[in-house]
Amino acid sequence: MEVAKIIGDIWRENKFDFDHRLSSWVNALNCGKDTSVLAKKEFHQWYPLKTYISVSKSRSNAKAIYSMRFFGQEVANLIVKNKEVTLQLKEHEKKNKYWFGVGIKDGKYPWRGEEAKKFRVCFKKVAQAKNGFPDVKSPEHRVETKFIAEMRKGAGKFGVSGLQIQPVMIAKKFPLQVPVPISANTGKPKAGNGYIDILARRKAGDNKVRLSVWELKRPREYKHAAAQAYIYAYTLLQILRRTNSKKEWYRLFGFKSKIPKSLTIEAVVAITNDQREKFLREKEKLVKNLSFAFGQDSIELYDAYYQEKSDSIKLEQNPFLKKLCNS
Repeated sequence: MEVAKIIGDIWRENKFDFDHRLSSWVNALNCGKDTSVLAKKEFHQWYPLKTYISVSKSRSNAKAIYSMRFFGQEVANLIVKNKEVTLQLKEHEKKNKYWFGVGIKDGKYPWRGEEAKKFRVCFKKVAQAKNGFPDVKSPEHRVETKFIAEMRKGAGKFGVSGLQIQPVMIAKKFPLQVPVPISANTGKPKAGNGYIDILARRKAGDNKVRLSVWELKRPREYKHAAAQAYIYAYTLLQILRRTNSKKEWYRLFGFKSKIPKSLTIEAVVAITNDQREKFLREKEKLVKNLSFAFGQDSIELYDAYYQEKSDSIKLEQNPFLKKLCNS
């Protein structure tokens, strides 16, 4: 059975639950967006630590709670309330000690205080000692962090010219992993919580801004990446077409206009060059068996071959020079 039909069937069977979950998620993220506009004035990002918006933490307008990550791995929370910034280690101490040798005890510390300063210095030293390649539980998350940083650069990002792309951010500062009610971990769609690795906004050749779903794999790994990218791209279409909260999601993604009658979602597979043959085999199967056009909407498939550097990500070429499906 075609993947789009399977997702459609799953959606019909779970419509009430999906609507409720998606509405709850977007409301929580909008709370995080409101407080983040104020919070970004109260603290700076401290390399190599990055603060992320989390659905599970964005629940209140009274305070902003962020996931603080080191090359993609959570090492603390950051709480902003009434212009007071607090570093919170809550069940982080043992993990930080095990993975990075950072022994700051669980507790709450003023962001501008000595203990928080020590915390930041420790992680900066780890990054320097490992030359940008620290051991983390998920190397995929390390790569994702570098992709987001690269997308936020100006001209010449990824070492190619003419690529106009930015990750979807909250308050133009905080990265966001977009939650979806379909899981694609096995390469097949199932009802369950999933996450788009990176959702970006790209200005295409026609000067229209498109949503770009990036499925990232760690170096030397593939695992049905093209199928996952397709599933999440089609699921995103369902969110923007079938849910009660579609307008709120579209605004959260950075658009001020109405949802257009025609949407093109880009599905991008980001892998290392040694996985090229695996991608080409799966791509051939997908293009042969799946639909990429749905009325006036469509999905376009692209491949992006990257090299991970200590402080950047390089691509072989602009991945959007040639689409790999007939939409």
